[in-house]
Amino acid sequence: MNRWLFPVGLALLLCTASLQAQEGSRRGKIKKIDLERRILSLAVDGKDEEFQLVEDTRLLGASGRNLRERLQGIKEGAEIFFKATKRDGHSIVVALKPVIGSYGATLAPKMPVGAVVVPAAEGALAKAINSHGNDTVFYLKSGVHTGNGEMRPKTGSVFVGETGAILDGGNATAKCFIHDVGVIPYTASAPRYVVTLRNLVVRNYSSADQECAVMVQDSGQGWPRALSDPADRNGWLLEHCTFTSNRAGGACLGSASTAQGCLFADNGQIGVKACGRNVRLLTCRSTRNNVDRKFNYMWEAGGTKFWGVKDMLVDGGEYDHNGGFGLWFDYVWDGNVVKNASFHHNLRPGISIEMAAGVEVTGCTFSRDDLDGLSGEIPAAFRPWDKSPKSGPDLWSGEIMLFNACAAGTYVDPVTKVSYSFSSKTWIHGNTIIDGGGGILCQYQDRGGINPANQGKGSKNAPVAGLVGIVVENNTIACSAGRAATITTLPNRDYKDASGSWGPIPVTQAEAQYQGPLFRLNRYSGSVIFRVPKAAVAGGSNNIWEWNDRADIDLAKWRSLGKL
Repeated sequence: MNRWLFPVGLALLLCTASLQAQEGSRRGKIKKIDLERRILSLAVDGKDEEFQLVEDTRLLGASGRNLRERLQGIKEGAEIFFKATKRDGHSIVVALKPVIGSYGATLAPKMPVGAVVVPAAEGALAKAINSHGNDTVFYLKSGVHTGNGEMRPKTGSVFVGETGAILDGGNATAKCFIHDVGVIPYTASAPRYVVTLRNLVVRNYSSADQECAVMVQDSGQGWPRALSDPADRNGWLLEHCTFTSNRAGGACLGSASTAQGCLFADNGQIGVKACGRNVRLLTCRSTRNNVDRKFNYMWEAGGTKFWGVKDMLVDGGEYDHNGGFGLWFDYVWDGNVVKNASFHHNLRPGISIEMAAGVEVTGCTFSRDDLDGLSGEIPAAFRPWDKSPKSGPDLWSGEIMLFNACAAGTYVDPVTKVSYSFSSKTWIHGNTIIDGGGGILCQYQDRGGINPANQGKGSKNAPVAGLVGIVVENNTIACSAGRAATITTLPNRDYKDASGSWGPIPVTQAEAQYQGPLFRLNRYSGSVIFRVPKAAVAGGSNNIWEWNDRADIDLAKWRSLGKL
C-alpha cells in the first residue's frame, strides 16, 4: 500500500502477557488496597503478604498525574501480576498489571437454542450455509472442519464453535469467509453486526499477499466511504477467535466491525488488518507474525496494518514479537484512538503513525521494540535506497514512530463531491516507555496529502501531512539504548513536482516542520540523548542540508530548544 517508506525507526518489562514470565515477577490477589497509607495486601501462593506502594509505582495501561489517579480502577479481589523490590528494608511494588482473560478460542459456549448443528465432516459447513437462509445460527462441533471452500455468509449468520472447533483451509483454500456485497447488500436498516464468529480457530488458509483468511473489508458501505459511512451497521463481530498459520494475514476488518478477545498468531505476513470507519480491536493480541521476515515489513508485514480508517479504536491487548510494526496506521483519517495496550519485542517500532490526519495514543506501555532498527539489521532487500551492509541504527530507531503523523486541510470526495475539513491533532500522552530501544521518533518528508486512493503522487486533494500539530506530553520515557526523542526532516520529496524535480524542499518548509511537534511535561531517564537537525542547534540556517544533517544533544540542550 505504501510506495515509499524509508527505514523507521527502569529495568522492568511491563507487557500484557509477558510480565508473568519475567524474572522476579509474581502473581497475587488483592486483599486490601489502602491508598492513604500506600499499603497493598496480597494473597500470594497461599500466603498473605504486605507491600508498600510509592509515587512512581506503575500500572500497565494507566495514565494519571499521581499514584491515586493511576490506581483508581484497581479493586479488592482483583488478580494482578506485580514486581517488587527491596528498598530501605521494605518490599516496594514497582509495577503491576491486572490479569486478563485468555486471548483466542478459549470459551466453552453451550449450543444456542435452535442452532443448526454442523459436524466436523468434509464440506458440511458450506452445505449448511447454502441450505439455510438469513439469521441462522450454526453450532460447529469439535474437530477439524475441511473442504468448505470460500464461504460467503448471509445476513444475520452466527457461527459458534464448540471447544476445539477448527476451520482448516489445508493450505489449499485461499480464504475462509468473505463479506460479499452481493450476498449481504448494505441497507439503512442493517443491524450493527450482520455476521458473528465466536470461539473458532481459523488456520492454514493460503490467501495471496496482503489478503487474509477472513476478508471483511467491504462491510459497512465499503472502505471508500469511510468518511460518510454511518459506521453503526453492516459490520462483523469476531469474538474470541484464533487466526493462526495462514499464509498471509489472519483477518481484515471493515467498517462497523469489531474483533474482541481474538488472537492473531504465527501468520505468514500479518496478524490483522483494517480499513473503513469505526473498526474496533478490543483486548486482542497479535504476536509472532512474519517472524521469518519473508515479507518486507517496510511494505506490509508484522502485527497489524490499518489503511483508510477513521474513528478506529484499539483498546487493551498486546502486540508483540512481530516481524514488523506492532501497530501501523498508514494513510488514515482522524478520530483514531489507541489506549491501554502493550507493545514489546517487535522488529520495528511498537506503533507507527504514518500519513495520518489524527491519532491519539494514551495509557500504553512500550518496551524493547524496533529490534532491527536499533541493531542496524534491517535486511538490505527491504531498503533498496540504501546499499550499505548494515542499515545503521543512528536515525530510525524508536518505540513510537511519527512519520508525517498529523495533517490539516480539505478533502473533496470524488464521488459524492462532499467536502471534509481536518485540523492537525495527533496526541501522544500518558504512555510509558520502559527499557526502550529508543523513544519517540518524529520524521518529516514532503509526501503531499493523505488521500488513500492517490498516494505517492503528492496529491493536494487531501489534508497535507507533516509534523505540525503533534503533541507529545506527560509520557515516561526510559530508554536503555537509542535516543529518547528524535526530530528529523528529509530534504527530498517522495514525488516529483510539476517540473519533474524530487527536491530539495525550501528551508522554510523544513524549519516549520522541525518546530511542529510540541514536547512538554515528559519524564526522561536512562539513555537521555536526543537527536535534532544541526541547523536547529545552530539557531537556524539557510542551507537545507544543515536541516538534513543531525546532531545528538543532551537533556539541557533539548530543553533549551523548547522541547520538554
